[in-house]
Amino acid sequence: MTNAYAPEQVIESVAALTAERLNHFERLRIITPVTTTEGPRYYTLDVRRITLLCELTDDFDENEDALVIIMSLLDQLHGAHSKLDQVVQAIGAEPPETKARLSQRLRDLGGLD
Repeated sequence: MTNAYAPEQVIESVAALTAERLNHFERLRIITPVTTTEGPRYYTLDVRRITLLCELTDDFDENEDALVIIMSLLDQLHGAHSKLDQVVQAIGAEPPETKARLSQRLRDLGGLD
């Protein structure tokens, strides 16, 4: 498989997924395929999200509102994690004395326990 999957490929790879369920997730706008000339496609991250959504509904009986909130929170957490990675990379590019000063400041603020 490639990194972009057709709906049929996703349904085949996620045991609990049906076409109706996939359409339902799309109507809730918690899964959005990319439109290509070959039709809708889902990336690996989408397949992971779909798998999680199936688990949340099957194993934990989460309702639609809860699914939307959970996925929104996960998206926010992912965004914050990406920004934190950028900050860490920027700090890593600084001279050693700057890194030491920032590390000390973080310890003083209780951020490096």
